[in-house]
Amino acid sequence: MKYICEFDVNSHDIDLRGNLRTSAVLRYMQEAANLQLYTTGYSYDQMRADGRVYILSRLNLSVYGAVHAHDTLIAETWLYDCHGAVFNRAHRLFCRGVLAAEAITVWALVGIEDRKIYRVTDIDTSKHTDTDTVGIDAPGRINLRDVSLSLCGEREVYYADCDGNGHMNNTVYPDMLFSFAPEAGRKTGGRVVSLNVSFLSEAPLGDVLKIYTAQSDGVRYFRTVRSDGKTNVEAEMVIE
Repeated sequence: MKYICEFDVNSHDIDLRGNLRTSAVLRYMQEAANLQLYTTGYSYDQMRADGRVYILSRLNLSVYGAVHAHDTLIAETWLYDCHGAVFNRAHRLFCRGVLAAEAITVWALVGIEDRKIYRVTDIDTSKHTDTDTVGIDAPGRINLRDVSLSLCGEREVYYADCDGNGHMNNTVYPDMLFSFAPEAGRKTGGRVVSLNVSFLSEAPLGDVLKIYTAQSDGVRYFRTVRSDGKTNVEAEMVIE
């Protein structure tokens, strides 16, 4: 079943151009998903108490229109086409009756202690599932093997970045990556219109990430690497 709820846009989620930050777009989408879990009797806290947690592996996000402080957002979210150990979740945000953003996020259900990967058949997802689809493709694995990336900076993982899992929350990444784009250094900044991210390993509290980037044919590419040499995320971003 599709879950629909309403949010009033917080003025602290607005960037220097007066638009909703990309990380905030993702937060409102995921908060709708959290509310769906909560209202159907299997909250994120209950999931953690059962020793399991959803981990984001990939996302594809498109942002179509500017959203401003105190606008009202109508959020829609649902699971669809879940199979094997893959939980696909669709998201839409409407503002003033117009589609403002949509995304597909791909999740794995993982044991907190034993790191067991659960299958879709291990839990009841019937209350969260719908057959509707969004207008963008499901995210595939990003391959930056042929992209010549350059180191552009480092970023420590701070307390404020982390969630209850002890690592950087996935909603921090959009704004963090954009901050390392040369386009963000302009006085007027820019606006992210699409973002594709592959999450490859967690960024734990206190670690220092090396940020690599490149630009080609209108696409900004990123790779972040942990202090142990493991790739953290790879991303493709289009900035207007």
